[in-house]
Amino acid sequence: MLHWSDDVVSLLEERGGEHVIATGTSISGRPQIGNASDVIRGDCIRKAALESGLKAELIWISDDSDPFRKVPAGMEGLDDYLGFPVKDLPDLDGCHSNFVDHFAQPFIQDLSEFGVKPKVHSGTDLYRNGELVEEIRTAFEKRVEIRDILNRFRRDPLPEDYLPWTPICEKCGKISTTKVFGVDGLKADYECVSTGVSGGEVEGCGHKGVSDASKGMGKLPWRVEWAARWRRFKVTCEPFGKDHAAAGGSYETSKIISEEVFDWTPPVPLVYEFFTLNGEKISSSKGNVITLADWLVIAEPEVLKYFMYKRLMKQRDINLSLLSNLTDEYDEAERIYHKRQEGDMGLARMYDLAQVGEPKYLNVPFTLCAVLAQVAFEGEYSSKAESMGYAGFDVERLNRRVRLAGNWVQKYGPDHLRFTLNSEGEAGRERDSLSDSERKCLEEIVGLLDGDWSSEEFHKKIYEVARSNGVKPPKLFKAIYRVLIGNDRGPKAAAFMLSLGREHIVARFRGG
Repeated sequence: MLHWSDDVVSLLEERGGEHVIATGTSISGRPQIGNASDVIRGDCIRKAALESGLKAELIWISDDSDPFRKVPAGMEGLDDYLGFPVKDLPDLDGCHSNFVDHFAQPFIQDLSEFGVKPKVHSGTDLYRNGELVEEIRTAFEKRVEIRDILNRFRRDPLPEDYLPWTPICEKCGKISTTKVFGVDGLKADYECVSTGVSGGEVEGCGHKGVSDASKGMGKLPWRVEWAARWRRFKVTCEPFGKDHAAAGGSYETSKIISEEVFDWTPPVPLVYEFFTLNGEKISSSKGNVITLADWLVIAEPEVLKYFMYKRLMKQRDINLSLLSNLTDEYDEAERIYHKRQEGDMGLARMYDLAQVGEPKYLNVPFTLCAVLAQVAFEGEYSSKAESMGYAGFDVERLNRRVRLAGNWVQKYGPDHLRFTLNSEGEAGRERDSLSDSERKCLEEIVGLLDGDWSSEEFHKKIYEVARSNGVKPPKLFKAIYRVLIGNDRGPKAAAFMLSLGREHIVARFRGG
């Protein structure tokens, strides 16, 4: 097999039938790239399954029936909503009907830019629209079996009267505060009592009432709910992070509940390691986050998909200052796919799976595009690239990558790639500070500009010029950068000069 998605598809073929790949996201704020991991990877399985002739669909469930446990920074207006179901929180900006829609709808829209278009469900709506009634009924009827399964993984056993149901208080609307003390059919007696959540103490209102679970005003505990969803949607595959896959964790427990309570063969698991961002854990509270929308401003969606399609159980860092390196890896796979370079066909497979539309060849380096964004207008990008020896590329893709690379270099790029071109006067002052040998080198470089060089060939010529004049190459490169941009370092000199063009170089190297 060439890719892990193909291995998964082989397991799905053995299982037979039609396939549903399930994914989900807890909505406690704006979802970031890590939250998109299972959705984007799940779509990879869907695509590979369809290529193999299987029937498969991707679903996404918003985990919005969970209690609101902690107020995110900047959302202090929600202080009074601790303990409420997340779906019942207001949208502080007033542009959506509730808190969840405010964050979930843009997330789904951003996913579509990556070619990922799952069938969308709300966890709360599944309950309140009656879509889980049969699974709830089964859970109530087999509550003893569920208790015994959960107790296999607990240090402190659940009580004899355990019921897998958490009602929403019909008086105050909170879900964290309800405690069940009796059951009759699908009706649970409860009391609303104070309790603690990670964000602080949640005061219960003291109300005693009856929750009719068939009305969906409450929820099953997660490990039961997960198995219930598998049965409801006939889920055959689900990607999730390694925390759920730990011994005694959610998947192991829900797998048993699925088999022994809901009589459903649990889905094929796809377990992945988590990303870090800029060398640290992704954390909204620390501000170390990037969303899909943020990514789309600085890089192509296919590049992120390619990154996510690498080996799953290896922690990888998204270092935004080194985004050019990741794009170079993607470009190598592109050359292999388009048969412009020999190499590992597994890379070509990942490239193919990562495509949003029809694959279009580019192979103009990201760092060069960052330079073009600073020295040329959009209508000039194509001719500038061609003058440096690049050919056969898709012009629309080039224009897009230059815009993205320009955004990236200004926000995340290294200092040597971010520059301002010297005026002729500034270049003259820098030129006057050079040695005679260095100025002679610049004059000889001007003489080379009439040649038809690729950037690699021109780079070698610069070395030859330096050595023939007794100048160490690093000294000459420093002189070039000082005259052109007033810095000691800059973009790759040969490609940079070719991008500027003969007239500009002559005016700076030779002067009036």
